[in-house]
Amino acid sequence: MSNYYDGLNLKLLAAIPADAKRVLELGCANGRLGRRFKELHPGVHWSGVELMADAAATAAQHLDRVIQLDLDHAELSQQLEGGFDAIVIGDLLEHVREPGRLLESLYDLAAPHAQIVCCLPNMAHLSVIERMIAGDISYDTMGLLDATHVRFYSPASAFKTFLDAGWLPHLADQYRVELPQTHFAAKVVEAAQLLGVPAETAAHNLGCYQMIIVCRKWAMQALRGSGPSAPFSVIVPVNRPWQYELNIARSPGLKEVGAEIIPVQGADSAAAAYAWGAQRARHGWHLLAHQDVYFPTGSGFALARQLGALEAAGRTRAPVGFAGVAPSGQGDGRVRHAGLVIDRTTLFAHPGCEGALSIDEFAVALHRDAAVSIDPALGWHLWGTDLCLQAHSQAQGQACVLETPLFHNSSTAWALPEAFHASARTLLEKYPQLERIPTLCGELQRKAALAA
Repeated sequence: MSNYYDGLNLKLLAAIPADAKRVLELGCANGRLGRRFKELHPGVHWSGVELMADAAATAAQHLDRVIQLDLDHAELSQQLEGGFDAIVIGDLLEHVREPGRLLESLYDLAAPHAQIVCCLPNMAHLSVIERMIAGDISYDTMGLLDATHVRFYSPASAFKTFLDAGWLPHLADQYRVELPQTHFAAKVVEAAQLLGVPAETAAHNLGCYQMIIVCRKWAMQALRGSGPSAPFSVIVPVNRPWQYELNIARSPGLKEVGAEIIPVQGADSAAAAYAWGAQRARHGWHLLAHQDVYFPTGSGFALARQLGALEAAGRTRAPVGFAGVAPSGQGDGRVRHAGLVIDRTTLFAHPGCEGALSIDEFAVALHRDAAVSIDPALGWHLWGTDLCLQAHSQAQGQACVLETPLFHNSSTAWALPEAFHASARTLLEKYPQLERIPTLCGELQRKAALAA
């Protein structure tokens, strides 16, 4: 057992902000991690929390403060004064019975600029799948199937847990045990493809053994102050029911505001899906969202407030997005990113904008009074960019990008499909006066412009 408490997670150590001054470590074990960080950064004050008395006594010899505490039955706010700028959770959250409650309490103890640095096992690793299929999920003394684990995480479920507690996660690093070149591994990847998960994505997910996740606090600015809230309907094209059920259908952000959800089956384009859903929508705002989008706790209230403010200001003619590109503001023709979204395992966090040049199609809001419309010729790609171009060319107000933390829990491959390139050609033909069209997937350019 001593080896368990003496370990040093080098990737976790590397992810802790070097400029941290007040650090809280949950599950500090023998204090080796904090001791090493203090050697590298002598000015830091390191507080540790540990359940086991012997380990806590050893850690107290190296750390500035150590509290012996059972996190399942204690209130941290009664033991700690707060103001921490880094909170380290190394291989602990899977041992906690109510991780959401713990993460919410850490939000209150953290400084505004604070980060959580966490290590979690990935229970969707191939080695666990192998035991499940064999019908023998026997526990071990250590590892992914440690007998003391009470919560099980994959990247997506871990991200949802952090988001629902007010934290914005990013997969900073990982320990990988890659898939062996076996017939069984190949068949598991084939099975994933039957669910609609590309082979590349399946192999990437199945090879992740442990996740190093770094989170920042969501400032929740959209929830502050007073103002009107607008109800909205969510239109969702569905072709993978399991993906819809795990994301849109169980999103707490949609439930907290009673958002109307309209699933659409069999649509052949975004335009067709939107038209079918809009005819049935009860509310003035219609949000066309991918089936793999998750609205975490608080996001529904934030979105309703932001849409209400737009409606009160008479700004219902142009599209509203959640991630996109906008002019840099430097007058040099360059663009900047805009919006707040967790895209698969990457945190995309940038200020919102007015006058967006392009918005991503994973979620786009249109009011029933909108002066723009989704072009069926674009299929499923780049119609958000087209909406921005329509709004600009018709002087119907500026497309905007909000700062509402949505989780785009995509399982697609990392290469753009041929359908995207076909839509790009259609979009360039639609706007012959434009030599270049910026998007989040890169700048669309005509061959003539490329040759020049």
